[in-house]
Amino acid sequence: MKTPEKIYDFVIVHGSYGSPFENWFSWLFQKLEAKGFKVLVPQFPCGEENQNYDNWFRVLDSYSSFLGPKTTYIGHSLGPAFITDYLLDKQLKAKGLYFIAPLYQKLHISEFDNVNTPFFIRDDLEKLKELSEKSVCFVSDNDPYVPNAISFDFAKKIGAEIKIVKEAGHFNTAAGYDTFPLLLEQLL
Repeated sequence: MKTPEKIYDFVIVHGSYGSPFENWFSWLFQKLEAKGFKVLVPQFPCGEENQNYDNWFRVLDSYSSFLGPKTTYIGHSLGPAFITDYLLDKQLKAKGLYFIAPLYQKLHISEFDNVNTPFFIRDDLEKLKELSEKSVCFVSDNDPYVPNAISFDFAKKIGAEIKIVKEAGHFNTAAGYDTFPLLLEQLL
């Protein structure tokens, strides 16, 4: 079977109530594309009516013929939980996983738990180790939404290296993250 010529090098997945145009996503997209990489930053359905694993699965799966073992996945906030579920469900290998402010359990913040909980569907997260060459989790020491313990627990289960970033908040625009040079450096 011939491999499609346009396999994405990178897939960037936003978090709850998110968009591909917020935070550092557009900046990273532009930086990677300028270096000749093929980058996908899809818009996933958001809001209580539409944000669930099945809807997000359909969006990413519509690109499945362009995803392969040389694809690196970058996820912010809820994005890592979705990427984990998707790769495990499809048994899809990845070149790398770069998870920023990751979580795979309730935050005890109702506006987020209502839309995030449908993504916490697996209890075999450690199997992700078999599907990726490298996994890195970026954790802020002052994230107002995702407690460090939640990110550390997730990173441990998937066998990821942990990079603690001082005063990075939730790695979003509110915390000054319209760019993310440390992540770009790690990706390259």
